[in-house]
Amino acid sequence: MAIEINQQFPLALKLDSSATFANFWEHNDAQLISELKDLAMQDSGAWIYLTGGTGSGVSHLLQACSALANQHNYSSMVLSLAELMAAGESSGTEGLAGFFDSLDDFDLLCIDDIELLVGQPFWQEQLFYLLEKLRNKANSRLLIGGHQLASQLDIELKDLKSRLKWATGYQLKTLDDSQKILLLQFKAKALGLTMSDEVARFLVNRCSRNIADLLNVLNQLDKLALSSGRRLTVPWIKSVLDL
Repeated sequence: MAIEINQQFPLALKLDSSATFANFWEHNDAQLISELKDLAMQDSGAWIYLTGGTGSGVSHLLQACSALANQHNYSSMVLSLAELMAAGESSGTEGLAGFFDSLDDFDLLCIDDIELLVGQPFWQEQLFYLLEKLRNKANSRLLIGGHQLASQLDIELKDLKSRLKWATGYQLKTLDDSQKILLLQFKAKALGLTMSDEVARFLVNRCSRNIADLLNVLNQLDKLALSSGRRLTVPWIKSVLDL
């Protein structure tokens, strides 16, 4: 199905070309990745609710799933509730009241930042009616992403909360320090950087153990590494990051 996303849905999230399944370290979550690929490539309907901590890769996987669906000629859209609500704050919700009306036309719909619905009765109602339409659509495919389980969301509209619970829930596994080291090396290699075990261990021990913070540090090093010939060393990192 051909849908002109840019014209009809200006708030559709522009996909990050680096957010692919190939660029996601799936060591702990191979079964989940398999389920998401099936969701993207198969006609059979399914609803999946994906959660994980900040920086764990929830948004990455929503974009990867959408991109894979597009590659297989399915129409797909990633919607960030953060961007949608920001647009509503700046221009008023009146102009966005019908935004969800045609989203059920997509073969695969991915909705991110679901926890932002808390305290937002207008948007809760809009999403509820969308989910009702998807429920009545044959083989509807929906991927919801956020940092909280559906059962943990303090949503005032109880019918919406019950609909969210219909989705099959998956939670990205928490990484221990040894796995964070492997993740950093995987991400560094994708950026064209050489990262030894010593360097990766140094970053995990000396920087925040939060995945999002570690990846931000890696992005900083990527920008600074031209002068080092793309090879990272502990003395050089100490000097450029003042550690």
